[in-house]
Amino acid sequence: MTNDKQQQEEELLILKSILGDAITDLSNENDQFEIDIEFQLSRPFHLRLIDNANQLSTVIQHLPPLILTIHFHDQYPSSIHSPTFVLSSCYLSRTYLENMCRKLDEIWEQNLSQPIIFQWIECLKEEFSSVNELCLTNLETNNENDDPRAMSSYEPDRATRIYQQLIEYNQEIENEKFLHEYHECPICMSNDISGRDMIRLHKCHHTFCRACLHDYAQMHINTGSVEWLLCPDTQCQLALLPSEIKIIINNNELYDKYERLLLQKTLEQMLDIVWCPRCQQAVLTGNENDNLALCDQCRFAFCKKCKKTYHSQTLCAMEQELIELKEKRRKALLKWRGLKLTEDDEKNLLREFLAVARIENSTRLCPNSLCQVPIEKNEGCDHMFCVRCRTNFNWSEAKDQTTEAKALFEQYGNDLDKLN
Repeated sequence: MTNDKQQQEEELLILKSILGDAITDLSNENDQFEIDIEFQLSRPFHLRLIDNANQLSTVIQHLPPLILTIHFHDQYPSSIHSPTFVLSSCYLSRTYLENMCRKLDEIWEQNLSQPIIFQWIECLKEEFSSVNELCLTNLETNNENDDPRAMSSYEPDRATRIYQQLIEYNQEIENEKFLHEYHECPICMSNDISGRDMIRLHKCHHTFCRACLHDYAQMHINTGSVEWLLCPDTQCQLALLPSEIKIIINNNELYDKYERLLLQKTLEQMLDIVWCPRCQQAVLTGNENDNLALCDQCRFAFCKKCKKTYHSQTLCAMEQELIELKEKRRKALLKWRGLKLTEDDEKNLLREFLAVARIENSTRLCPNSLCQVPIEKNEGCDHMFCVRCRTNFNWSEAKDQTTEAKALFEQYGNDLDKLN
């Protein structure tokens, strides 16, 4: 065995002990091999895409390895000629790789007749250790001096696709790291939960254990409040994705129920959708000025206000009943004022009216015409949020409730506490 061959085998043995699975033999003669050079980036950096239409930017911390292919010739390392090598990358431009090839040549010239592969690897790693950004562009560049050792599959017309692939690769590595680490669940406060038993939410990246998220999702589905399936972090409140909920509950029957409830809640918030009282199908209504609704499923024509058989221009029974009740209350007030009641009877009657009036006086109606639930404000600014239909509104602009009872409260409200 020649001295050069022995040094080659010793160098390769040392490289294998250091690099492990990152080095792959390509020949039975131990003279040709491939090295995956993983970049140990010290901090996240910006990945940018620049094309003719727009500019995109994101932050990542992991890049696919750079491939260094080495072939030892018979006179290495004693010869003045370096080993034959090729640098390959799917995202670095040919120009960039050619610059790296020249740097490797310079290192060889400074260390003639010495084992050189490990120094080359360290040089390539160092080049990316403090990178601040990587810019991809679809603009054509001229390169007159092609170096055959620089092998790049990056082409300007593939810049957008490569941009997406790098984001996906970064996410895969992050997920893999997450699975092999231990985490704390902010719900149950356990701090030694394996990543395989945790779920990281896609939108906000907040993490919770599977057991807590399962109970949380199951509770909202069973109670019908699927619109409140949000990130449990009180400072976040971003909605969970349906795909995440399917993984969390891991139950096809429960997930089907979730989808039905979600569809129902979504349709209920649409002003032009009502539910057929006969077959419970969603019905799209047309003219806002007409109360007619016709179910496509069972062909039932009904009033979209009272859900009874369509009654053309006549008032709904519910509306008629409301008018009659208001009239009865008005007459009762007039009669009460004309009656000669004992002081206790007068206080009791007034107390009943004022109890209703106090509620109406301190609440305003949700502006959503399909909701109209009374909402009370007890403190804070005028920005309000309806917990039933999730409508945002301004308190000062919300519809006030004006009734005879409220007018009575304005007249006698200051004396209400004296009646109790």
